[in-house]
Amino acid sequence: MKKLIGIVISFSLVMVTGCPQFTSNFLGGGMDIPVYLRNENCKLVSFKPGSEPDGFNGIKWETKLSTLEGMKHLRKDNSYGGVYFYLKEKDPFKLGNGKLESVQYGFWQEKFYTGMVMTQGLENFNVMKEAVFGKFGEGAKPFRNKEEYLWVGRNAVMALRYDEYSKVGTFYVKSDSMTKQMN
Repeated sequence: MKKLIGIVISFSLVMVTGCPQFTSNFLGGGMDIPVYLRNENCKLVSFKPGSEPDGFNGIKWETKLSTLEGMKHLRKDNSYGGVYFYLKEKDPFKLGNGKLESVQYGFWQEKFYTGMVMTQGLENFNVMKEAVFGKFGEGAKPFRNKEEYLWVGRNAVMALRYDEYSKVGTFYVKSDSMTKQMN
């Protein structure tokens, strides 16, 4: 339970502090800071039996970047000394409605750490949510008034969320053992 609470707090802080467009009225920003209402019935949720990922989209955790072909550098996240994100040629994530989304693969110290898919709009998010729930089971919903779901397994942590302000849906899974190494 402590692990879930820590994850929820971390995600929430990143969502609020990492988004400068959320300024409060009392600071003269003209926009309200979102307030999320805790779901008192939320319990730690793992993956549906047999579905915990040992990687993402065919790439296993801790696979060396140098062993993969067709990886194209996309961006660098400066956290943890640098997490480098790549796109893999001809490797999309197919939503249930047939739409293809690009997959971002994150590497820390040249080892595969996280996979992420982002969608635009609520309709595409709902299609992705249906696919994720179908494959992994329904995640924990820590907030009553926010589209956010979490899964915590033996070696994978996963999140699915929709940001109503940017209209972006995000699905990601990361290696828990690598997260521990990074910390």
